[in-house]
Amino acid sequence: MRILIADDHSIVRSGLRHILELELPGVVVGEATNRDELLERAKPGLWDVLILDVALGSANGLDLLPTLRDRCPGTPVIVLSMYGERQFVRRAMSEGAAAYLTKEQAADEELFRAIRTVSSGRRYLGEAVAGQLADQLANAQSGPPHEALSSRELEVFLKLAQARSVSEIAAEMALSVKTVSTYRTRILQKLALASNAEIIRYAVRNGLVT
Repeated sequence: MRILIADDHSIVRSGLRHILELELPGVVVGEATNRDELLERAKPGLWDVLILDVALGSANGLDLLPTLRDRCPGTPVIVLSMYGERQFVRRAMSEGAAAYLTKEQAADEELFRAIRTVSSGRRYLGEAVAGQLADQLANAQSGPPHEALSSRELEVFLKLAQARSVSEIAAEMALSVKTVSTYRTRILQKLALASNAEIIRYAVRNGLVT
């Protein structure tokens, strides 16, 4: 089996490579650290499975799904994310992902369950993601305002809700401070909030952070 891992964190790539090589004898593992490397290495028929991180340097992995689907038709993509919010899950699956896992799930047997499932042509949601999604759907009525955020805005929103500064977020996401500030302004406008403190309260109230 040939698996390409696209993630901008070397520790994550090394960890995934290690568990894949332990559990899948003979597996060939490739790595891509950013958008350009991924698009260069994702060639038709070269890989059996792609493992894609949502945060890929300055790029958003979800934005690359349509391109990957067109470039590598028939190659299933397993999306990894820090987040289980349904907006991320829904967009990933609608854009062509075959599976969606949180990074915590990727470190255990669930990753291999996902690989087996997508390799057989089926789609897969991690148990924790599926459970959280079911809870969110059960509690949803007309839909909370944060569902109007783009996936990139939601990513910034969740970091702001964890009390990270704009400069810290910019460094983590490989973006400029100006770009993150623009995202923050859009978030405040879309959610009708006035400050980071209100973002935190909103996130806690809606169960988006603990």
